[in-house]
Amino acid sequence: MKGSMLWNLQRYSSLFILIYLVYLVGFIYSNDLDFFSWSDFFLSFQIRLISSLAFLLIILHAFIGLWTVGTDYLTNRTLGFLNKSLSEYANLFRKIYYFFFVLLGTIYLSVVLYIIWL
Repeated sequence: MKGSMLWNLQRYSSLFILIYLVYLVGFIYSNDLDFFSWSDFFLSFQIRLISSLAFLLIILHAFIGLWTVGTDYLTNRTLGFLNKSLSEYANLFRKIYYFFFVLLGTIYLSVVLYIIWL
């Protein structure tokens, strides 16, 4: 993966998530909330779409951060520093690590999209 592209994706996704959260807090603060106003707000197509995009960007943001951790710390050199026998399994550990967070991210995103669009 290209470093500058990942850096920009992570920064811009965090800005979008921040703007989304500020918008939600602003809505909560500016309205007298009850079940019906909250339901009407979240059942609108625009908020569903923006919320879906926000959660997709949360997954992307987390994926980039976790990928960076995996490539930095799950290497032959780093694990070999801890224990020589661990360095032989560095690639296996990294693949299991990637599989685990991709699986969790996919489950998380699927559940969130199901809830939003239900």
